[in-house]
Amino acid sequence: DYLICFGVFRGVWLCVLTNVWPPARGRKVAVRMPDSMTPLTVRLGTTDVVVFNDIYRGGEYDWKFPSPPRTIVDAGAYTGLSTAFFANRYPEAKIIAIEPSEQNFELLEANTANAKNVVTVRAALWSDTGTVSLTDPGDGEWGFRLTDQDSADDHADRQHEAGNHGEVRAVTVGDIVENYDLGVIDLLKLDIEGCEKELFLSAEQWIQQVDAICLELHDR
Repeated sequence: DYLICFGVFRGVWLCVLTNVWPPARGRKVAVRMPDSMTPLTVRLGTTDVVVFNDIYRGGEYDWKFPSPPRTIVDAGAYTGLSTAFFANRYPEAKIIAIEPSEQNFELLEANTANAKNVVTVRAALWSDTGTVSLTDPGDGEWGFRLTDQDSADDHADRQHEAGNHGEVRAVTVGDIVENYDLGVIDLLKLDIEGCEKELFLSAEQWIQQVDAICLELHDR
């Protein structure tokens, strides 16, 4: 993964550094998007490197559309690696990037700072407007999970074991469409770590406003 992300010489050095010097884990380093001079930031010893490779080396979002999407909602934007890809690929699109984790959101803002067509939102995409609890089940920075407040109260001990990261604002697809005057979402990208069921409970309220959906399922 490090060789693919950083190249042979730099990749070997960073991989060795991360494995033999624990303080290097979490260190922020720059890597460039292919065909772009814009640098992105990834954290050593985290899932950032894998996500970068999936998107920029593996072509995870390299789709063909009949016409370029003009409105994109990137829910579960993580550190902005996917958002930066969309912003670079579709510079005329209006992109709303949503991420609940504070640590990831800071990098999301940094990685999209030069993209004038991106609006960042620290929130969780959910079935209802309100508040949800953010927990870490131990899957790494890309695996933060959401739990509604009722479930959080009923499973306090389990949340404590998983690592409670506090509460975060919850917004619906309808909220995003209305608040940012989208009209129609040409592309809704969902990587929301197991919250697909809760989100689609309210699908009848918004799905007619969405043209295409890309989602990663976590129901296994």
